[in-house]
Amino acid sequence: MTRDDLILTAALTLHGALIGFAIRWRLATLTYRHDDEASQPNPGPRWWIPVAVTVASGLLAWRLGVTRWPLLLPTLPLAWFGPWLSAIDLDVRRLPNRLLAVHSVLVAVGLGAATLITGDLEIAIQAALGGVVAFIVFWILDRVRPGGFGWGDGKYIPIIGAATAAVSLSVAWWAFLIACVAAVVATSFRRRRTAFPFGPWLAIGALAAIAIFG
Repeated sequence: MTRDDLILTAALTLHGALIGFAIRWRLATLTYRHDDEASQPNPGPRWWIPVAVTVASGLLAWRLGVTRWPLLLPTLPLAWFGPWLSAIDLDVRRLPNRLLAVHSVLVAVGLGAATLITGDLEIAIQAALGGVVAFIVFWILDRVRPGGFGWGDGKYIPIIGAATAAVSLSVAWWAFLIACVAAVVATSFRRRRTAFPFGPWLAIGALAAIAIFG
């Protein structure tokens, strides 16, 4: 790792910490809950959120580095929104449309910027292919097993597909493989058959795939 890589990693790690604390503060208001969710138990302080955002931001900066910094533009939102959406999914078992919309816009803008900066049209093509294929696979699985996924997952999956495929299509493949395997293992240890939050595993799969195979 070069000196410039260390500076970039330190800067984005600090930036991630600030964003993480802001997200935790925002979540503490519980404004994302609907009226019929207001009586649910308080989820607690959730200090893991700023830790997760900080680590994820630094990890992406370390993995992609200065030489591939444009790829951070579409992938860094994964580090910010992944823990945010995961916390909500763990609490109320859904992924808010507004957050997903903002997430998708940031990824799309990042993809466009990365393509323009590098002059590499393949980034945009891979991202589009990754997003479309991810949604098609979700649609097929949802038809095979109705109710197995929520439509929040269906909106989140192509965002992750596009962001991870910007790095490479193999990274996108590994992202969903890791997410599915981890979710299956976690499900086997669950005693109560309540709604299963798939969002956290999608976030973990995406970040792990970039860190390991990016």
